[in-house]
Amino acid sequence: MIDIEIACNSLTSCINAFEAGATRVELFENLADGGCTPSAGLIMASQKLNIPKYVMIRPRGGHFCYNSMEIDMMLHDIEICKQANIQGIVFGCLTASGNIDLSTNKMLLEAWGGPATFHRAIDRTLDLFESAKAITDLGFERILSSGGKLVAEDGLENLRKLQKEFGKHIHIMPGSGITSKNAVSILRDTGCSSIHATCKVTVPSKKGTTNPIFANTDIETFSELTEIRNLIEAIEKWHSTNS
Repeated sequence: MIDIEIACNSLTSCINAFEAGATRVELFENLADGGCTPSAGLIMASQKLNIPKYVMIRPRGGHFCYNSMEIDMMLHDIEICKQANIQGIVFGCLTASGNIDLSTNKMLLEAWGGPATFHRAIDRTLDLFESAKAITDLGFERILSSGGKLVAEDGLENLRKLQKEFGKHIHIMPGSGITSKNAVSILRDTGCSSIHATCKVTVPSKKGTTNPIFANTDIETFSELTEIRNLIEAIEKWHSTNS
């Protein structure tokens, strides 16, 4: 079975992922900055949907080196996730020199005490493979990566090597630029059994905008139901004929 995670920036996105039959949701807000911790209200509302949810723990956009106040924020957000009975969390902390921040990641993992994904902060590190080993040794369940490139299609060789070297010990999940058109080839070429996609669309928002000055500035971006279904159907069709 192929594990299909949909990155969801809103309750609408979560509902679409649930209705389409995704395996899991990665829940976050602030898509423009690559995802930040969602509000407590969104976390609680999403729990009404019977689909596993992994919540992003990231206090801001930008780099992945966090100071003590930001780490305290992350610890408080982890407590909210525990109280909400969230299934897993997603985070990643680096040192200023571009290595895995062993002590901070360990602290957050211990505070959480459950399954966790190390996100694409790994793609910013000095050495992708040394970083993957450190993440695996720390006890993360999964690594989300584009193979050190901007999109997964450009990082296929590294993703294939990550899967070959670490796939027996940790789930390697390609992400970034995944669509219904390329998901199967990425899974086939890397040998991975997990994939991460946003399936996003951006459309003008026509609700509540009566001042024409704002007509072209109010937009909505969300994970679109049809594209999620197309992604899942393409993967399931390929998997059924190759299993």
